[in-house]
Amino acid sequence: MGCCCSRRCFEEENGSIRYRLINGRRYHNLSSSVYFLANDDEEAYRLSRYHDAIKDIWEGPFNSPVEEKLRQGARIVDIGCGSGIWILDMARQYPNSNFVGIDISPILPTEGLPSNVKFIQYNMVDGLPFEDSSFDLVHQKFMVGAFTEVQWKEKVIPELIRLVRSDGWIEILEADAILISDGTVTRRIAKAFHDFLVSKGINPSIGKEIPRIFENSNVFLEIKHQQKTIKLGKRHGESGEESLRFYVSGLNSARGTLANSMNIMPEHYDALLETMYIEAEKCSTDFIQHRICAHKI
Repeated sequence: MGCCCSRRCFEEENGSIRYRLINGRRYHNLSSSVYFLANDDEEAYRLSRYHDAIKDIWEGPFNSPVEEKLRQGARIVDIGCGSGIWILDMARQYPNSNFVGIDISPILPTEGLPSNVKFIQYNMVDGLPFEDSSFDLVHQKFMVGAFTEVQWKEKVIPELIRLVRSDGWIEILEADAILISDGTVTRRIAKAFHDFLVSKGINPSIGKEIPRIFENSNVFLEIKHQQKTIKLGKRHGESGEESLRFYVSGLNSARGTLANSMNIMPEHYDALLETMYIEAEKCSTDFIQHRICAHKI
């Protein structure tokens, strides 16, 4: 049976245990969060490295029609900002606008920040420390594994709506968490991953549900939903190679948890991930990304 060794905990000043180490990687230990990926420097690097591939896939860092507002001066929040790479890129392009990055993880940049950037460590499900209608653009990316489906419907989306101003935009880039593949090993891991997510109340395909949840809120003038199938592997160019690396390194971030759920040793799990790279170059392997842009009344 798989096990997580080298386990110890970090404590906050008030004595509550917030982080834990598993096999040298740092993870959350918060009862209010279902997020299971690591929250260390290695995870920050994974998120930062994929930034340019995202811009290539989606032809830019955002799709909402807010270019002129950004040039003149707007207020933007990026929720689940991770390493902060999107915020920093945008802040350089639009120096007249102000940007706030929010993340539950302690991987936010702290030094050498542009004057129009601020980062705050905060748990989204607790509600964010901003007044209603505070932002012209509310941005969020790749949070499928961070919230249960109930949290999406009852806390996350209502909070996004609360934060955006009238005539402002919410933009969400989300990925289906499950790979579609002809590879035997890849399908095995994909099924184990799917079953694990469902067991935690997470909808692996929440991205395709978000437009319907937005529609049911009755507060938007317009909702745009684009869907792209991302082909993985070097044979699909640089974005395909980076997408494969991003996805598999994410599975590696969940190594201890998924090895346990598959009832295998971590070393066996590592070998399966290596096989995924090989299968991606021989078999059709892809996943779906969704970009939803919603214009508030």
